[in-house]
Amino acid sequence: MKILGLLLMLFSLNTLAALPGDSLYQLNDEWQNHDEKALKMSELVGKKQIVAFIYTDCATACPVIVSDLKRIQQAMTQEQQQQAGFVLVSLTPGVDTPKVMAHFAQQRQLDQHWTLLSGNDDQVRTLAMALNIKYMGLANGEIAHSNAMTVLDEQGRLLFQQSGLPAGPEDVIEKMGL
Repeated sequence: MKILGLLLMLFSLNTLAALPGDSLYQLNDEWQNHDEKALKMSELVGKKQIVAFIYTDCATACPVIVSDLKRIQQAMTQEQQQQAGFVLVSLTPGVDTPKVMAHFAQQRQLDQHWTLLSGNDDQVRTLAMALNIKYMGLANGEIAHSNAMTVLDEQGRLLFQQSGLPAGPEDVIEKMGL
């Protein structure tokens, strides 16, 4: 068992060393996914990822963001879906526990191509700053935040960022190079 742990650690270090310096996956924080498993951003390597920041009890912008991402997924072929992932990062990690995120994923019928992440406030702030996502809590409990989706290449580098689907989901898929 110790050998397996050592091999996994060496593989992890090798993966980080192989990443470009401008890769988001250089951030080495450990998150919790909606399956209550620890996950580092570097584990997303190998697929293009569409990343968005949401919070599960949002009644305004977040449902639109998730709907837009679902529209992109629905417009993809099965082959394209195998080359892409969808990542939702909680802006309210104190509320959006892995169990809450799992319930959210189930309610919205998000499949195996989706990863929902919850961390701590510092992790969320660091990731948001790295992606130029702005957010702040309001007095009424809502979170004002950028409504952007960020597309990363297979190694975690920024491909593009946009709000909404002004030219439709097919435009996003084409920009992704899928």
